[in-house]
Amino acid sequence: MVSHKSSRKGFTLVELLVVIAIIGVMVGLLLPAVQAAREAARRMSCGNNMKQIGLGLHNYESTYKHLPLNRSWVGHFGDNPVPATARSRSWMVGVLPFIEQQPVYDIIDFSFEETNDPRNGTVMNSPNPISNSAVARTVIPSYRCPSDGVSDPLMNGRANRDGGRQLAVNNYKGVAGANWQWGSFIVNTVPFAGTRWGLSGDGLDRGNGMLMRSNQFDSRTEFRHVTDGLSNTAMVGEAVPAFCTHTFWYWFNGSTATMGIPLNARARCATATTGVRNQDLLNCRGDWPNNYSFMSMHPGGAQFTMGDASVKFVSETVDLNIYRALGSMMDGQTVTLD
Repeated sequence: MVSHKSSRKGFTLVELLVVIAIIGVMVGLLLPAVQAAREAARRMSCGNNMKQIGLGLHNYESTYKHLPLNRSWVGHFGDNPVPATARSRSWMVGVLPFIEQQPVYDIIDFSFEETNDPRNGTVMNSPNPISNSAVARTVIPSYRCPSDGVSDPLMNGRANRDGGRQLAVNNYKGVAGANWQWGSFIVNTVPFAGTRWGLSGDGLDRGNGMLMRSNQFDSRTEFRHVTDGLSNTAMVGEAVPAFCTHTFWYWFNGSTATMGIPLNARARCATATTGVRNQDLLNCRGDWPNNYSFMSMHPGGAQFTMGDASVKFVSETVDLNIYRALGSMMDGQTVTLD
């Protein structure tokens, strides 16, 4: 009788460790590719939002013969309490009907501001859905960039005007121009400070861009004012609400930014002490003279909607003079982006 010994084959410990190591290396190589693919998809979605906004602005200009106003009437935006007769609107409010947001637009009573609409009732955080206040808390998907993972859809508003309540934010802002007279990046000389009202560093109310903040009726921009050419002039750019307190789409002072400040500029306030870029930007969120600017969470730069409604990616290492020339619609310098 012949006996057979049974034998079992399997991995040795060394072989198992080698296989695990190989799998780990493969995962390590694959993960960045997956993340890059996801970011590419998010960036494309962001670009589609910006294209939609650009086309909306063109349709608005075609209808009314000028771009949407971005201003307040009767009372300054800093008045506290808000005058009963105060009213305002942002360009992002004006373009709502042209980006498939007519129902939201129809709720607004333009006789009032967000904070003094009598439909709000006596309670600041009234739950009444039919009011300017409710509209200001409405998240508009087309105004949000999917790559922004640091900003909540609703963030605390201005303490002096809104009681610090939650308002809907935006990742896109109109280009106010390239002239600027505050903070670390003052631009108040030629060629980047020429405006329709003469030489000025007031990039808020006397900006040389297509969508400035202003308290003047003569601030409306027509495409004929863009003497540098629509395809050579930026009209809308990206922003990160978590890094700037002036970023609420319903507010006329929260929907514009300047290209006088470099793209993706680092924080510069006194509390920028960690050395970690995003944390320092969070710490300096209220430093508007240095962060009333364009930035994004896309690696290496940000997207801009040009005056012809095309969308282009601008590197954060772009020459500052070229960048500022893109922001001014009338500096006489024609620059193009590949």
